[in-house]
Amino acid sequence: MRQGLRQSTGIKQSANLKVDPKIVLGSQLLQMSQFELEKTIESELIENPALERIDDYEEPLMTEEILKAIAPAELKPTSENYEAKRSLPQDSSDNLDWLDFASCDDSLWDHLMAQLRPVVPAELWEVAIYLIGSVNDRGYLTCTVEDAALDCDVALEDAEMVWQELRECEPAGVGAEDLRDCLILQLRDAQSDEERLARLILKRNWDELVSRNKKALAKTYEAEEELIEAAFEEILSLNPFPGETFSRAKTTKASDKPIPAKPDVIITLDEIGWIVEVPGPSTINLRVSRAYEDRKKVLAEKSTADAAEKRHINEFMDRAGRFLDALTQRRQQLARLGKYLVENQSGFVKTGEYKFLLPMTRSQIAKELGVHESTISRATSGKFIQLANEEVVPFEVFFKPALRVQKMIEEILETENPDNPLSDERIAAMLAEKGVKIARRTVNKYRDRNKLLSSRLRKTG
Repeated sequence: MRQGLRQSTGIKQSANLKVDPKIVLGSQLLQMSQFELEKTIESELIENPALERIDDYEEPLMTEEILKAIAPAELKPTSENYEAKRSLPQDSSDNLDWLDFASCDDSLWDHLMAQLRPVVPAELWEVAIYLIGSVNDRGYLTCTVEDAALDCDVALEDAEMVWQELRECEPAGVGAEDLRDCLILQLRDAQSDEERLARLILKRNWDELVSRNKKALAKTYEAEEELIEAAFEEILSLNPFPGETFSRAKTTKASDKPIPAKPDVIITLDEIGWIVEVPGPSTINLRVSRAYEDRKKVLAEKSTADAAEKRHINEFMDRAGRFLDALTQRRQQLARLGKYLVENQSGFVKTGEYKFLLPMTRSQIAKELGVHESTISRATSGKFIQLANEEVVPFEVFFKPALRVQKMIEEILETENPDNPLSDERIAAMLAEKGVKIARRTVNKYRDRNKLLSSRLRKTG
């Protein structure tokens, strides 16, 4: 009887527990490979009418005439292009064709990391990575500064400081909250009359700009229409999508070495320092449906709105929002994991040599990053990391001591003198010198398992 009562109580308590759907979704997406994630995104687009691809629709950012006047993104100059243009003689700039400065394969992630590294204090570097990871391919920030402060456990003013540094980066306009903010950022160093007027119009007269009401603006600023026209031309010369001059699709450097698997995290080392990149699907070109947003506003103003329609709108909009948040969270968590490995396994990450691989557990990483061990398991299970030497290895190598020993034995055998092959005893001694203590018979077992010949057969072979 007592046992039955305990079971009944347990069932009742379980029934009362509510699991946050955002946490469940985040866990599911984190565990997926890039291929699985791409399929999930396609399915979600089909199942959820409140989620849409931006590319599938005309972006109503400005009037149609203004959009047509803006040059294609692929012909927009990168920050390096701007510097190149500035270095040209004055009389040559008029004949400059931006086709000669076609955008290269630089990663926006890498470009921003390189600029922020010298100006962001080490204790706030996690915030910088968080914010950079939240910048989409168009250059816009997809999270709030409050989110960054909360998730990175720093003061709001510190997160805002890092955000302001991000907004100072090239390409100008990156890190903006919306189109208006993006264009204003590009005129932060306005000097000429038309540039200063263009900045004022963007800040104070957005409606007149969109409607192209030049007469009203001329009256407001007591200016000649020629100056207003020049200010409009200045605005039209700006880039509404500064991030698109970079390609995030770049995941590897040119190499003849075959890539055995698609990496989920890419680590590179250049003259500036370590760079951690998370390729693959993110919130790029995805958003909550504008049609659903507009309909929600209309229903909110109606006193007799249809309850079923309101429920439908809210349900699918919430679902779309959760999905986008989970995608962003996945990218940020993988970036944090990559950064942790760089800091704690730099020797192995740099060279790919297993003698530098230090013992490590998932629980250890989880404790250091302040997350549950299951989160690290999902982030690493079935996924691959590209090391600085361009070798792609599974995350499992960091957590399997046996694999480490096996690889170290292989490395030792690769460097031995074929005329005087090493005995199992000598291999065990060499491993001990590297901090790995195993018996001779264990070396023999590893050789048998991996079909490595004995010293006698290696010599005669």
